[in-house]
Amino acid sequence: TGIPKGVSIAHKSVIDYTFWVCETFDFDENEILANQAPFYFDASVSDIYPNVACGATLHIIPNHIFAFPAKVLQCLEQEKVSTIFWVPSVLIYFANEKGLKKYSLNFLKKVLYGGEYFPAKFLNIWIRHLPNTLFANLYGPTEAAVYSSYFIFNRPFKDDELLPIGKACKNTELLVFDENMNYISTKEIGKKGELYIR
Repeated sequence: TGIPKGVSIAHKSVIDYTFWVCETFDFDENEILANQAPFYFDASVSDIYPNVACGATLHIIPNHIFAFPAKVLQCLEQEKVSTIFWVPSVLIYFANEKGLKKYSLNFLKKVLYGGEYFPAKFLNIWIRHLPNTLFANLYGPTEAAVYSSYFIFNRPFKDDELLPIGKACKNTELLVFDENMNYISTKEIGKKGELYIR
């Protein structure tokens, strides 16, 4: 809308999310992350808090450097970055710029993304370049402490396929209701409704 909104997040929700990230993605003191999200953006929670909880390393890449893919990829390689939590628009930009071909990124073992729609054809460019890397789609609104569901890619997707949002994160439930607020069960595949998170 162009009108900034402030969202109150419960301390308990952030702590819960932090421990879920560390557990699900095996974060420990050896993890090295590269921050892309500005600290006023909710996605930065994924960079900051798991690092503090696990004693990992966080490299803060200045925002203006993202205009130069080669510099960012060089930084990832030089700092031996093992994980990135980035928005799809940045990952698409890097895939479009063909910069991935110049850098092996052998240390990058986890590519986590969320906050925007990510077309499968661009994800596939990344997967082809890093076939032994874990890729995960994280989904959820700011109000639910950043992300509420996740999908770890475990099979190939066609370039025109829609990517799933996956299953609920720990201590979270995803429910779908129709327009009359009737619950739609997981057995009713294909039925449309609205997603509720609790």
